[in-house]
Amino acid sequence: MAVSTSVKTIREAWFQLNGVMCLYKPTQISWKQMRNTLAFNISRDINELEQDAPRKYVKIESLTDGTNVDLPAPASYSVTTIPNLADHELVRGPAILADDLRLQPGNLLGFRTAGVVVVGLNKGNRSLHNLNLSRPTSAYHIKSQFGLATDSHWDDGKVWEKTTFIHISRDKLDRMLASIQASNQKKMFEYCGVDPQSQTAYELASKGLLRPAVNGPPLIYGIKCVHFNPPDFTLEIHCANENEQYMAALIHDLGLSLKTTAVCQQIRCIRYGCFTVDDALLRKHWSLEYLPDHMSHCHTKLRSLPDIGPQLATYDRLQPSQNPPTKS
Repeated sequence: MAVSTSVKTIREAWFQLNGVMCLYKPTQISWKQMRNTLAFNISRDINELEQDAPRKYVKIESLTDGTNVDLPAPASYSVTTIPNLADHELVRGPAILADDLRLQPGNLLGFRTAGVVVVGLNKGNRSLHNLNLSRPTSAYHIKSQFGLATDSHWDDGKVWEKTTFIHISRDKLDRMLASIQASNQKKMFEYCGVDPQSQTAYELASKGLLRPAVNGPPLIYGIKCVHFNPPDFTLEIHCANENEQYMAALIHDLGLSLKTTAVCQQIRCIRYGCFTVDDALLRKHWSLEYLPDHMSHCHTKLRSLPDIGPQLATYDRLQPSQNPPTKS
C-alpha cells in the first residue's frame, strides 16, 4: 500500500511507505548511486513533515520534608506530566535515516545502460519478489554503428579496426537477425530437454513464452531492426537473463557475421515485465511529492497481472546432447 496524499505526520508516512516503484535510470550511474539518491530524497522529505508531539513523562515527587526524620508525617506526593525530552528532535536526531529504507532492485542495469528499473520499498519487496518469480522479459533499444571495432565493444573504447560497411543492406541485416532469433528459440527447447519437433515442445509453446526457471544463459525471444541508416542502426531486443556485457558482445558478433565490425553506442531498457518507460519516473521526480501516487499506480498494474510461472527446467542439470525424454 502506498502513502496516502493526506499524510501529514512522519509516523503516518513511515507506516504506509511500502510499495513498488518504476524509475528511469540515467546512464553513467550505478545502482548504488541511484539507491543513495532515492533514499536521501525520501528520508529528507519525510523529515520535513510535521513532527509528532513528544510523549508525556509522568513525574512523581514527594512533598514531605525529608530533613526531619524524628517527626513522622503522612506521605504526600505530587503527580505531574511533562514532555519527554527523549522524543525531542535535538536529542534523538532525524526521525528517518537513509539506511532505514529497504530498497531492492528488480532488474539491475549496467553502468552505461539507461532505462526502466523496478524498485521495491520496504514491504513492497515482497511484491517485487513475486514479480521476479514469474521471470518477466525485458525489452531494449540498442543504438549501434557499423565500421568500428574497439577493445570494449563500445564506441568510446580503443579503436582496433576500421572496416567498410557499404555492402550491408537492410535485407541482409534482417536475415541475420532472424537467424539469431531462431537459434535462441531452439536453445529454449534444449534447456527443457525436449525435441523442438515433438508433441511436448508444442504443448510447452502453446502455454506462452518459455521462461527460464533460474538465472542462466541469456535468451533472446525477439530481435529486429527498428532504424537503419548506415553506419547507424538501432535494434529492439526482447530477452531474459541478459546483461550489459552480453548485449555489447552481441553487437560485435553481429558485425563479424555481416563481414564487417560494429560497436555499441547506447543501451536503453524500454520495458521490464509490465512496466514501460511511460510508467517510469524521471530523476527530478524521485521525491515524496510524486512517489505515493506512483506506487499506487504500480500496485494496480501488479494486481492485474496473471499468475505466470517459469516453464524451463534448471539449465545446469541439462545437457544439449542428452536425448529428449519420452513419455511411457
